[in-house]
Amino acid sequence: MLSGSCGSSDARVLRACRDDLAFRATRSPYLLLDRDLRMIGANPAYLVATLRTPDELDERSLFDVFPDNPALTGADGVANLGASLARVLRTGRRDHMPVQRYDVPAPAGGPGFVQRVWVPVNSPVRDPDGRLVGVLHHVEDVTGLLVAEPAPAEDPGGTAAAVLARTLGTENLALRSRFDRHASIEQAKGVLMAQRGCSADEAFTLLRTLSHDTNTKLHLVAEALLADMAARRAEP
Repeated sequence: MLSGSCGSSDARVLRACRDDLAFRATRSPYLLLDRDLRMIGANPAYLVATLRTPDELDERSLFDVFPDNPALTGADGVANLGASLARVLRTGRRDHMPVQRYDVPAPAGGPGFVQRVWVPVNSPVRDPDGRLVGVLHHVEDVTGLLVAEPAPAEDPGGTAAAVLARTLGTENLALRSRFDRHASIEQAKGVLMAQRGCSADEAFTLLRTLSHDTNTKLHLVAEALLADMAARRAEP
C-alpha cells in the first residue's frame, strides 16, 4: 500500500501506470516516482539498466538506493537529478537533463559501483483531473557510446573523468537529438500497444509501414501519432 503524502487517488493513478502494458513492455528504461520521490514501479528495462531487482526498489526512496559513487571525485548525479525532479514537481513541466555521469551500485553481493552515463528526461504524471501525482523518470544508457571504464590502476589521477567531461560537452547535443527521436518512437509504440492490444514488435512494424508508405522518417511518424493523441485528449 502506498503511504505518506501519496493519497489513495494518487496511488491508483501510479499503480495504473505501473501496471500498464506499454510501461512494462517498452524497451526503454522507465521509473515511476511519487511526489516524495519514492519508487513506485520500474519496468524490466530499467531494472536491467541499473542492475537492480524489483524488491530493491519497491517504495524505497530514490536516493537511498541510488546515492552518488563515493569513489568518484565531483560526483553530482544526486544533486542534478534531484534538481530536475524538483523542477518537474514545481512547474508541472517535462525537464530534459544534460548527459549525466551517474554510477549505480554493483549488483547485490558485489562491491563498489558500476560506471554509467545516461541521457535522462523527467515528465509529470497527472491524474484524470490534471493534478500532478508523480514523476516518470526515463533514461537511456549511453555509457558504451562515450567511454570505456578503465581499471583503477590505469586512471590514478582521474584522467578518464576529465576526458569524459570533455566528451560529454561535445556529444551532448547530438545525443539529445538522438534520444528525443528514440523516445518519440518508444512512446508511439506504447500508444499503439495500448490501443490495439498488440506486441512491441507489432507496434514497431506498424510504425515502419506507415513511415514507408508515407515516405516520412520514422521519428516524424511517431511524433505525429503522439500529437494526434494529445489533441484527442484535449478535446472536450
